Amino acid sequence: MRILFAMAIAGTTIWFAYDRFFVVSAQTAVLAGRTLILRAPIEGRLDMPLRFPGDHLAEGTVFGSVINERADTRRLAELRSSIATVEGELAALEHRAGGTSALLQAAIGTAEAFRRTRVDQIAARLAESESLLRVADARLREATAAATRGQSLVRQGFTSQAAMDVLRRDLDVARDTQRAAAERRDSLLVEQAGAIAGIFATDNATDRSISQQTTDRLMLTLVEVGAMIAERRARLPALHRQADREEQLLALHHEAPVLVPTAGVTTRILVQPGEVIRAGQEIAHLAACGEPILTAELDDRSMRSVRIGQKAEFRPSGSRQVLEGEVVQIIPLSLTPGEARVRPQALLRIASQAEVCETGRMGEVRFR
Repeated sequence: MRILFAMAIAGTTIWFAYDRFFVVSAQTAVLAGRTLILRAPIEGRLDMPLRFPGDHLAEGTVFGSVINERADTRRLAELRSSIATVEGELAALEHRAGGTSALLQAAIGTAEAFRRTRVDQIAARLAESESLLRVADARLREATAAATRGQSLVRQGFTSQAAMDVLRRDLDVARDTQRAAAERRDSLLVEQAGAIAGIFATDNATDRSISQQTTDRLMLTLVEVGAMIAERRARLPALHRQADREEQLLALHHEAPVLVPTAGVTTRILVQPGEVIRAGQEIAHLAACGEPILTAELDDRSMRSVRIGQKAEFRPSGSRQVLEGEVVQIIPLSLTPGEARVRPQALLRIASQAEVCETGRMGEVRFR
């Protein structure tokens, strides 16, 4: 019996010596998920239900909404006003184009009626000139015959030279009258050809009638109105796109939800419902589920022995469960004044997914 008792004491002593001098461990370790910080996306009033530390939140949960009741809507109002103005101008221009088109058709009809009337008038004058030309030809023939008889009578001595001079003067007048009538007829022929083509060449008027000038002005006005309508129609879709984009931006800046990016547990609530917060301000801290991080405090011997990538076992206090982990970072002692960390630390990523939403669970770590 004494021998067994002595062997038990010796075994216990050896085990404690092995654990003390040969096993690298950390007696203080805290298991927690990766810290997630929820921030306000915009400035405004926070609208959220009452939440408490320890609340489990699923991925995509709306933690709350930030409502900006003082969003700037001036740009959107300007765009809507511009759209209304352009639509009004477009309707007025289209109405003006319709009226101008009707006036143009009436002016074209009036100009065509004037052209036909002028052609008929010139035709009547041309017929008159033809008659006058025939009369002039007859008078020329008569004067020529009288002059010929006069010359014969002068040679025979039956008439005086003074009478012959009168006959010659009548012949010259008849020739000039016939020439003038012919030239007048040629002038009317040219004027008739121009009138048929819509060109009115007269001594006291332009080559375009008043009706044609009115038609020209109306056509020019219609072209200008058409250009303005095309410009308004091109601007209107662009204004609508800008207004839609501004509405989307305004919606984003008027109310923005605060979403939980991944499943986690609330650890700290930094604001209260109804509080006015600024953009980027921290709202809450969460411990991410599925991404547990173990923080172990090391002594000097453990600090010299632990390396990145080393395997380890975490034994939570009050439980027989063993969680496998791997060292991912070693944080040396901080000498910065005001730092709360006075011992080296090792950060481990836990491979097991059990109880990963628990935050602040303590235990012991044994490094292999």
